[in-house]
Amino acid sequence: MAMALLPGLGNFGICWGIIAQIQAAAASSDTTRIHMVTFTSDERYAERFKASLTAKERYAEFWGYTWEVFTDNSIDCDKFRAFRWRGDFRYCKLEALKTIWRRVKRLQKTAPDPAIRDYIFWHDVDTHIMRPELPLTSFLAKAKYAPVVFTDNALSLNNGVFFLQVDEGIGKAFYSAWRKGCRTGEWPWADNGCMYEVLLQHLGKDRYQGACSRFRQEFDETRPEPPTGEQLMSCFNSQMDAMGMGCCDRQVEGFAFLTGTEDAFNHHPCQELERRKELQEFDRELIRAHCFKEGMFMAHSKDTTYGEESLKRAALLSRQEL
Repeated sequence: MAMALLPGLGNFGICWGIIAQIQAAAASSDTTRIHMVTFTSDERYAERFKASLTAKERYAEFWGYTWEVFTDNSIDCDKFRAFRWRGDFRYCKLEALKTIWRRVKRLQKTAPDPAIRDYIFWHDVDTHIMRPELPLTSFLAKAKYAPVVFTDNALSLNNGVFFLQVDEGIGKAFYSAWRKGCRTGEWPWADNGCMYEVLLQHLGKDRYQGACSRFRQEFDETRPEPPTGEQLMSCFNSQMDAMGMGCCDRQVEGFAFLTGTEDAFNHHPCQELERRKELQEFDRELIRAHCFKEGMFMAHSKDTTYGEESLKRAALLSRQEL
């Protein structure tokens, strides 16, 4: 099979014959609908990540996914709970998910088809698609279409990007538990942080004795900053290990935790992780084993050069006649 490599993208060569096969497979499988969703808090962030957002929009159009960028003008994050804590990222993710969940449920009711699966693909705004030739369904296939799918690693569960099936089973049970768990107390990383505790309760059941719940603290005007998310993350890791569900081969019914260059779909760049103060005690090899490398699907970074490169790749992808 002849290879047509994209010019100017270093090692990012794409075999268009393979892409044609992937797209044909995706087109022949009409049983999965993907709804890509993100949130940006203000115009400054929207402008900063404009290239990356444009790339995602083109990617969604190419693969036939719906695409939604929520902002403070389209949803009211305070509807879930009031913003009270400086440094708190607010609970916008949960409010955005509620909106898209209801929209998908209306779609399902309007045109019911039990053969069709609907998945929300949540991705934080500072994520960048680096392998636009890969459809999201390829990751769901690797996860055996589990209702909830994360990228996993030994540093932390990465919940900035995940798949959530819109259904009446495990997907809804987890989503409902997440919303309930975030209603009280103040959490580091807001809705990302309280998800760790919810996962421990949801997956561990009676085995989990609430060791990490101490990070849920009541609002205190004299101490307006939340405790560190890294402490909560470390607690989550140790508790999952203790319950026999540690990284990186978790076997949990209804959940999938993907790892590795080919399977994982979201990682932070190696150099950024190595510079983080809270990770200085981590083994360098462990960090390098679970960070973004060329060839992975998505980079998670506030470095806008990833977004610029993502747009170049998406533009080349969309120009091909397959």
